[in-house]
Amino acid sequence: MKLDRIVCLANSYKHDHRCVAGISLNSKKWVRLVSAEIPGCISRERTCYSDGKEAKALDVFEAELKSPCGTHVHPEDVFVSSKQWRRLQRLERLADTEFLAEFLNPEPVVLEGYSDRISVHKFQERPARMSLGLIHPEDLWWWIREEKGKRRYRANFRLGQVARIRYDLSVTDPDWKNQLNLLPAGIYPNSMFCGGRVSKTFLTVSLSEAFEGFHYKLVAGVINLHA
Repeated sequence: MKLDRIVCLANSYKHDHRCVAGISLNSKKWVRLVSAEIPGCISRERTCYSDGKEAKALDVFEAELKSPCGTHVHPEDVFVSSKQWRRLQRLERLADTEFLAEFLNPEPVVLEGYSDRISVHKFQERPARMSLGLIHPEDLWWWIREEKGKRRYRANFRLGQVARIRYDLSVTDPDWKNQLNLLPAGIYPNSMFCGGRVSKTFLTVSLSEAFEGFHYKLVAGVINLHA
């Protein structure tokens, strides 16, 4: 086991538990922290610091990592020990975009393709190269809609200076869903959430587990940096 410092870029819903992912400052690579007790997930309680607050996007925290446990779909997975995480600092200034820019996905591709999903057959033939990515979207809108008595939240945006590919992905970031839940159904520009300040928005995208023959691309983290 070894101590590592993690820049948290997502703490999202995953089934009844959480998916915590970010950049290891030791390896400068993506990691998804999972527990041995819950396959592919970690409990919400395990994502909390000693003060009871959950790890949030842009937190830098210390965690004790055990062994890699990557799968053919989620190669970044690593077991984390039961030792409580320790928050060190936050990256929340506009200047911190320089650090995040080092890990941006090559545009305009999001996780190996232009669609919002990937067939399970693809990864049966060839393991995924990555299941986590960071993007800097343009023309970003938030779509709240009602379906069969349930609320659905989508991120609609463009990516790429030339191709201008438009994506429409489901949102699983708990904090961002709480913000959207205060609004009636509709489509809202991202600028509405920036309070008139100079800001940059990044999205952490993650591949889901298999569901009805596909792995879906999800917005697992919404990151706003303000001047």
